[in-house]
Amino acid sequence: MTFVFAQARNSIPYFDAKPVFDALRSDLLPVVFRDKSPAQRESMWPAWVAQRDADIRARVAAGDEDSVINLLLYGTSFTRRPRPTERQIADLVERPAAAVVWLRPRIDDLVAGIAMPGGNERLQFARDVLRDKGGDAKQYLERRAIEMSATGALRTRALLDAAATTADKATVFRERGLSSDTSIFIDYALDATLEALKSAQQLAAGTVRRVAIVGPGLDFSDKLDGYDFYPPQTIQPFAVIDSLQRLGLAASDVQVTAFDLSSRVVAHLDAARMRARAGERYRVVLPRNLDQRWSTALVRYWQRFGDRIGAKGPVLTPPPNAGRAEVRTILVRPDVALSVTPRDLNIVLQRPEPVGQPFDLVIATNILLYYDVFEQSLAGINIAKMLRPGGFLLTNDRIFELPTTPLTGTGFTDVTYLTLPGIGDTGARIIWYQHQ
Repeated sequence: MTFVFAQARNSIPYFDAKPVFDALRSDLLPVVFRDKSPAQRESMWPAWVAQRDADIRARVAAGDEDSVINLLLYGTSFTRRPRPTERQIADLVERPAAAVVWLRPRIDDLVAGIAMPGGNERLQFARDVLRDKGGDAKQYLERRAIEMSATGALRTRALLDAAATTADKATVFRERGLSSDTSIFIDYALDATLEALKSAQQLAAGTVRRVAIVGPGLDFSDKLDGYDFYPPQTIQPFAVIDSLQRLGLAASDVQVTAFDLSSRVVAHLDAARMRARAGERYRVVLPRNLDQRWSTALVRYWQRFGDRIGAKGPVLTPPPNAGRAEVRTILVRPDVALSVTPRDLNIVLQRPEPVGQPFDLVIATNILLYYDVFEQSLAGINIAKMLRPGGFLLTNDRIFELPTTPLTGTGFTDVTYLTLPGIGDTGARIIWYQHQ
């Protein structure tokens, strides 16, 4: 049996939001509500939800701009120039006048590529983003690259600041554009988490039938590797199915619903489903930067990725300026691609209109830190409504547990990704929130 969600979605009613108002300090509420009575808040609620939904969706466009700048800084498909060094990237913040010496030639190459993008989806997308900007594209790209690097440096310092509050660290990207970029790293962390849940007897064999992924992402051009020698792809929906099947947790009819604000992500998955109906396999390209010190466990995960959902495909050869990389290609079976259904949804303010059973798992990685405490709390309420009793929310973003929300932290999984020079080991903590 296959369970599906209808296209309809409901906005969170004031009745569900009122306990958040009651539980949070006044300074954590939206400014417009702070001096209002409960009756006034209830009256204002529908209009605020509509406006806030529009504001949040506008952040998708800002995130798309960030993706284009990452393509400019790190991409290799449109230029033969080498990728910038860490020192050169630092100069964007510390010595922008010196940085433009290497930045401007890359801008020239990107603008030339946009003028004749051919079949390159990333260049086509960059062309569309820049078309909306008007004026001089080269000036815009230079200014935006310097501004984005400076803002990123400020956020990094905020995360490392010992005086920063937990709320500040948990919501550090609350004013940043909503980027769709993703990577295999977080999928390895989820794989380890699912294995830990199985070992702890929190998930039983064959019991996971319905999974929701909030913000599945679209691999465009991340700032760690910036690989762009293959078409944009989504990874997490297929990675989760692969892990569930390897661990024996997936039911035979497991279905994944991918909720995203980005029309580009939804359209990408819709297109994958259309091709799958015609028998075409979905290609996932997995590059590994050999100059990075990946953890042994991450390497093992990379080596086995996809063995339950597809077969090895032709290996792509990276261009010389992409650096030393080893590449695996997985061809995902059509039936697996068809088990992933995309839906447009703003998890902060909306919930799906359900048909059938609630979800066994909700996964929301690198998502909730884009919102403030009030909005995270609303998202927690919506997620709880989507989960079955005993089901789990898995996230690497800590959320504040309110007494009125039936989500309780019951454990966590720590993983190490790699060792970075001057920084040390980096990784993630996936927190298990269970619906009580």
